[in-house]
Amino acid sequence: MTPDLTQEQKWTSEVFSAMQAVYLWNDVLPVTLDATKYPTAEKALEYLSGLKINSETGQAIDHYSFLDKIGNLSGEITQGTASGDYGFMVTAAYNSSNQVSFFVTYVYKNSPAGVAGVARTYEIVSVNGSYAVHPEVTSDGYLVSTSVGYINLVNALFNSSSASFGFKKPDGTTFTTSLNVGSYTINSVLYDAVLEVGTKNVGYVVFNQFLGESSQTELTNTIENFQANDVKDLIVDLRYNGGGSVETCEKLSSMLAPSDANGKMMYTYKMNMDLTQFFVSQNENLTVNFAKSNTFQPTAIYFIVSGGTASASELLINNLRPYYTSNLFLIGQTTYGKPCGFWSTPIGYTEKQTTTKEGYDLYAVSFETVNANMEGGYYAGMTPGITKYPGVLAYDSFWLPWGDMNDACLAQAVNHISGRSFIASSKQPRVKSVNVTPVSTLDRRFKGMIDFRKHLK
Repeated sequence: MTPDLTQEQKWTSEVFSAMQAVYLWNDVLPVTLDATKYPTAEKALEYLSGLKINSETGQAIDHYSFLDKIGNLSGEITQGTASGDYGFMVTAAYNSSNQVSFFVTYVYKNSPAGVAGVARTYEIVSVNGSYAVHPEVTSDGYLVSTSVGYINLVNALFNSSSASFGFKKPDGTTFTTSLNVGSYTINSVLYDAVLEVGTKNVGYVVFNQFLGESSQTELTNTIENFQANDVKDLIVDLRYNGGGSVETCEKLSSMLAPSDANGKMMYTYKMNMDLTQFFVSQNENLTVNFAKSNTFQPTAIYFIVSGGTASASELLINNLRPYYTSNLFLIGQTTYGKPCGFWSTPIGYTEKQTTTKEGYDLYAVSFETVNANMEGGYYAGMTPGITKYPGVLAYDSFWLPWGDMNDACLAQAVNHISGRSFIASSKQPRVKSVNVTPVSTLDRRFKGMIDFRKHLK
């Protein structure tokens, strides 16, 4: 006799059924799944996503699939709004007193932190009146998540609806502000400027998230300004961009593509066999072509990247590589490595449901992409300076404001645009970074690319 399933177990069964249909690696899934063996749908997904093994590493290849609160992520990306946070992100590094401290890496201008005047470069020196904000570090450079400094920061930043933060500016002055989490409009372009490099006008844009129409409008305005200023060399800073909307990635790819790429292949989808056959039977085109709506055509593009550069950001780079064969460069650190993406699949509810919705949004890896040269599969990330990705390794100068010419990554691009060679350096930055552990606690930047258009109805 089949036992009655709890609500969570029913959702677990739905997760399994959905993955059988859309999961890129559905050939490794079991024939059946006993939902009663898993306390939550998340635990079942953890098991299922661990079945596909990377032959090169011996580890599970899928550390991407996840379950989300209904409408949480899709609302943020499509509507360009965020809620429930302060609107800034931090990284851990050694300060001038050789203490491990937390530094602000970016701030959304309309967020509670942005309105309060918090800015990139600021060091957190107190939380709720406590100066115990310096976490311990292991001998091999990892944060100790049980140390008081770590716990205080994480609780204030991620587990509280309000907190008081003390900040130290680069000039040594300090200020304290009380912040409440809130809802705000995200500015995905954190900074843009036309830089004078010798006789050249160089476009520099810090693009932080692939949102929907709001990002497309911001990017269009930025690119139009670059074109009006006769920009030929372009620097696109994606160091903290963890991905987002595939549609917006396509728009930006077309904006930056040379004119002779118009109408040619941008990328094509790779899906599981069943799904491929289904879309072919529906006469769905699985190849996306460039569709330029402007005349902007840079002669060279420099992408600033890091381990936080992921998914739709990597897709943008991969899309353009075949069309900038000798003048596309990567500067920074090895990217995250995610050549695959998701659709949003409702679990426990239907999209047209009018009653209160309960359940999840499932983001299971549903497709890979390859560019016009059939290149993809960059699960190990894109490493600047190797033959496949010309450029140079450089560290993040998060203690400097956006556009500062002393920024190690920006300086490398400007130096190369000036006609000089990249300068390889093994030196650590002035402020030594430390590894963030556990990553899921401090690194809340979304790492994914979502196609809200092509999915099973």
